[in-house]
Amino acid sequence: MAEALSDLADQKVDVATVPQDEFEAQLFPPEQRRFTGPLKHAVTLAAVTLTLITLYFAFTATIGEIATRSLYLAFAVPLSFVLYPALARSRRDRPSWLDWALAAAAVVVFGWAFLSQGRWLDRYVGFDDIPPYDIVLGVIALVVTFEATRRTVGGIIVGLNLVFIVYAVTGPYWPGLFQHRGVPLDELIEALYMDTTGLFNFITGIMATFLFAFLLFGVLLRATGGDVIFTNLALSIAGHRRGGPAKVAVISSALMGMLSGSSISNVATTGTMTIPLMKRTGYKPTEAAAIEVVASVGGALTPPLMGAGAFIMSNLTGLPLLTILLYSIGPALLYYLSVYVYTDATAAKRNLKGLPREELPRLVDVVFDGWHILASISILVVLMLLDYTPFFAAGACVLGTFAMAMVRRSTRIGPAKIVATLEAGTRVALSISALLASAAIIYGVVVQTGLLTKITSILLSFSGGSSFIAIALIGLISYVVGMGLPVTASYVIIAALGAPFLQDLGVSLLAAHLIIFWFAQDSTMTPPICMTAMVGARIAGADPMKTGWLCVKVAKALYILPFVFAYGNLLDPSPYVVVYGTLAMALSIAALQLALTGYWWRPLGVAERAGLTAASACGIGATLGTVVEGLPWLAAAAVLTAIVAVRARGRAVPSVAGA
Repeated sequence: MAEALSDLADQKVDVATVPQDEFEAQLFPPEQRRFTGPLKHAVTLAAVTLTLITLYFAFTATIGEIATRSLYLAFAVPLSFVLYPALARSRRDRPSWLDWALAAAAVVVFGWAFLSQGRWLDRYVGFDDIPPYDIVLGVIALVVTFEATRRTVGGIIVGLNLVFIVYAVTGPYWPGLFQHRGVPLDELIEALYMDTTGLFNFITGIMATFLFAFLLFGVLLRATGGDVIFTNLALSIAGHRRGGPAKVAVISSALMGMLSGSSISNVATTGTMTIPLMKRTGYKPTEAAAIEVVASVGGALTPPLMGAGAFIMSNLTGLPLLTILLYSIGPALLYYLSVYVYTDATAAKRNLKGLPREELPRLVDVVFDGWHILASISILVVLMLLDYTPFFAAGACVLGTFAMAMVRRSTRIGPAKIVATLEAGTRVALSISALLASAAIIYGVVVQTGLLTKITSILLSFSGGSSFIAIALIGLISYVVGMGLPVTASYVIIAALGAPFLQDLGVSLLAAHLIIFWFAQDSTMTPPICMTAMVGARIAGADPMKTGWLCVKVAKALYILPFVFAYGNLLDPSPYVVVYGTLAMALSIAALQLALTGYWWRPLGVAERAGLTAASACGIGATLGTVVEGLPWLAAAAVLTAIVAVRARGRAVPSVAGA
């Protein structure tokens, strides 16, 4: 076990010594093609150009919504065809003639949109005649967007798009509330291609601006050794504690997850290191996979970055970004408390010890060696506190990180690696660029058909006016929709349909969106379609379904807190009340996790587990109503927990390794 942790502790930041090919392999998504010769240089030029253009726009006045977003897609969609094979059996060494044809078509249709911005904005949508060539190019734009989406994330969202488009043009034939006047195909193409309500709406705008800059920031941190610094930071904090590798996984995955915004990529990178270590120190394969998966998913819930989720939520709601971040601190801590208690109880049960402190990096040394990289995150936070736009803050953070990385030789990257990092920024962004363009199309159809109002009416009818049932319905819908969609798209689509519904039942705007955002994370680790859990299980050699169900147990806060957002005081205007509510929920979640794990100094009996479950329920009750009304519930929770603790501690027996 000591050797296992030593492998991790021996990591040093020295990106200058990493060979160029290995450096690129670490940054470029593995599912994308990599070329040699002139084609490699051409792809690099296009990718770097898009990165530099986006950074330029972060510090200058906009050239117009349609122009900015169409210019972005004119690079991103063609590159998707060149870098992503059409089929699993397609050649990976070079694009096919079909790839080139689709790439050329994408350049034409989005280049035309870029050139046509002035003409389109001078038109009256729905009244002026629509030129036939605009309709033809609009249809092609939809086709290439759908195909790029299919290649990058799969065909489910493409099928969903087609369903919405069919619904738009066949409106009079739908029954009941779903019936509408119908949108003629030419008018639909006009709205989706020639206006800012469709393909070039705010969702694509998010991708073409601060989300791209934010993803580039995450890539840059990895390129300059930020991931190793985060791991060493986690080692210095938790490596010496029992079950050290699991706690290191929790902390490091949280830090990297809030940057990457993708739980799957986080597990695929940090999990290859932490999961084998957890197994070697005594955790079962299923447990090791579940801990890594749950920790990675939680990164998207953790301020100050939240995997770009906070930026998107701020755009959707109009709420200040700082407000969303501040209110997300407590829930994120509660989420990771649940994971930490599980890892600690499991380690205690099996007598899994950590590494001696002298074999671990010291916190002071880690901070001293990596302060310049860690400081880059503070640049982002400070600029947001000063009320700069997310796009400007993210762009400035990227430039600041480049500058900070040059301070030390170990994190300094030369010209070739700088170019590779800029290229990697575009390559990483391609994985969700077409996806968000497809989500923008769905949103445009929803607006055109009035489906938003209809869905709200239907959900209100099903819920019977009960906000509790409504939240459960939103959770179910998020789970089903999220089975085939990445978290970002799932949140955007469900928020468009479900947030007004929750607000109509009295749920606040922030609570409604946090409920949906948290629920949007669940399908990625909840069986049967639990993609992140499957990735973790594959690395651990564990059963995917067992891993998924254990994830549900470990991450129970993900399913409890959305209801607390609506009924509890975690989102109260008073910071003191929020702190009180967070402490009450901390007691509740810790007690419930111990009850489910069944170990606290020793194996717990039925009565003791029941007592902890009752304490958990009382803790939730303490968050309802005012602080004065909740204090008796909090006192009851504390007393019940203390009784169980005294009994368990008094009768504790030495743990047996492997028990």
